[in-house]
Amino acid sequence: MKRSRRWAAGLLAAALAAVSVFPGLAVPADLPFADFRFDASGMDQPQRDIQVNIYHRDESGRFQPASTSEYSCTLNRATGDASFFIQANAEGVWVSVDYLTDLDGDGVYELLEDPNAPVWDVMDAQGRLVQLKEGESAPRLSSGQPCLLSPDTLLSRSQQAVQDRKTGGSCVLDVAQNAASRQSFPLYMIKLHHTVPDEQEEVQTYYLQLYGAVLIPFDVSPSDWYYDAVAYGLERGFFAGGDDGLFYPSQQLTRAQLAQVLWNMGGRQQAPASQFFDVTPNSWYYQAVSWCRQKDLLAGYTNNLFVPNDPLSQEQMIAVLHRYAQSLEQEDQSEDALSKFSASDASPWAVESIQWAVSNGLISEDTFQPSEPVSRALLASILYTFEQKLGVQPLSSVRRF
Repeated sequence: MKRSRRWAAGLLAAALAAVSVFPGLAVPADLPFADFRFDASGMDQPQRDIQVNIYHRDESGRFQPASTSEYSCTLNRATGDASFFIQANAEGVWVSVDYLTDLDGDGVYELLEDPNAPVWDVMDAQGRLVQLKEGESAPRLSSGQPCLLSPDTLLSRSQQAVQDRKTGGSCVLDVAQNAASRQSFPLYMIKLHHTVPDEQEEVQTYYLQLYGAVLIPFDVSPSDWYYDAVAYGLERGFFAGGDDGLFYPSQQLTRAQLAQVLWNMGGRQQAPASQFFDVTPNSWYYQAVSWCRQKDLLAGYTNNLFVPNDPLSQEQMIAVLHRYAQSLEQEDQSEDALSKFSASDASPWAVESIQWAVSNGLISEDTFQPSEPVSRALLASILYTFEQKLGVQPLSSVRRF
């Protein structure tokens, strides 16, 4: 039953993406001439506005910027374990795959166009992707015959496309490659074409983005200093992106959010119900706060209040993580190591915890600001190192916050 639901999600994505066609091309009929479905352990289909710089080949054969377009589309995002299924429902169907790259990491995709010498690939009935040679026609799929397109094939071809653009693109693309930090997730533009002689060509356009083990939120870029930490934390199940596909890296961390993270790290164990007046059984953080209270990681305020939405200062967060490490008997630093750092602007109760954090490489003496709030990005970065020290086991599920 679970797998059937995942396939259904893929069908919905196909239906949404089918309306995204280029100007001048007909919208497919109610009964599509081809189906595109996918199955993955992680997937979503957010609607996004994307910018594309279009490049045309000049007389010397080098691609030069020609125009810029912006349009709304459905992004079919899937984890790398996905399976892709394409089936023609009519004769004359063929498939092309193009690669929208972002070599300079500025958030604007590059699309290379040349009608005389296409730079996109075509797919044959065996799911192989190849570039057409001059004078060749794209292979047609037999009606009713299912074809499988593997993520490995897409990844391999996109990596080659990126390399080709770096070494033989244009002056703009040549410069861009020097600024690019990485090109992990190009945007695949998959088109299902229905070509019938003497009739207008129909095209269903799908935008597909592949990730690793987890979907990376839209507001976390490969060029961000916290990218690896966020990706790692998502994969390990410490936290998750929101239902809107965002992580909100600059958002201030609250007491409830830190309780949820610690509960995830601790294995999501049951605990006696907390007695805080402002933490009710229907609160998404109820179990997490109860567990943290049992472990003496987070205490309440006067009048038996937890104040879940209060932001945490950096020294408060470090003190909580220190207590968590102590509960796991992971504190083994010597007095000499702890005495190297003097936190003159920190609260007296936090000094020992800050010294512990500096000694373990969780924070830097130069950048740590005890009274400043904690961002979600900073927490991800600290947990990246913290988990390496403690060897916390990954979790199979996580509550979004």
